[in-house]
Amino acid sequence: MKNKDFEIKILRQHWIKDNGEDDKEDLCSHGKIYIRIGSEELCNKDSGSWTLSATGLYLLRSLEQDCGLDQFSNQLVPCCGNFMIPDEDGENYVVITGCPNGIDWKIKHSNGNVIFESVKGSKGQMIFDDYKNLVIDFTDKVEKFYGSPDNKILPDEEFDKNGFKHFWAEWKELKEKWK
Repeated sequence: MKNKDFEIKILRQHWIKDNGEDDKEDLCSHGKIYIRIGSEELCNKDSGSWTLSATGLYLLRSLEQDCGLDQFSNQLVPCCGNFMIPDEDGENYVVITGCPNGIDWKIKHSNGNVIFESVKGSKGQMIFDDYKNLVIDFTDKVEKFYGSPDNKILPDEEFDKNGFKHFWAEWKELKEKWK
């Protein structure tokens, strides 16, 4: 069912090389998405390619917390997310950084609803359970494309390996909590 106030959906997924082959060294799912708040389209098929795996993690986080602009040291839909910094305390949390390009909006929880506000001020809302289902559907599609993280070729640096491991540990923890 299409929501009149908020919509986010994956239009196409690919690896950064975008040659139709599975890239075991690419640690991020990329692709085109559609995002709308109210009548404002934040992103469509002509808006470029984004890092969908990082977007999925941020959307999972947004199920339990309000999000301001640049909430996670990045936009909710980052252009790139090639540097994953593991939590120093060993928690399942990762900071993802990349270039300054991306798409962002505010998310606020209020009385069983989720309220969205674009950078330009467009607003929309939906019932939390509908938003949760939308986020779970988005992340299910990322997982289906991505396959098992265990099949990826990880960098040699331990720091980079830990960032990747923390990413998927946090993803799994949040997904199990909300599914």
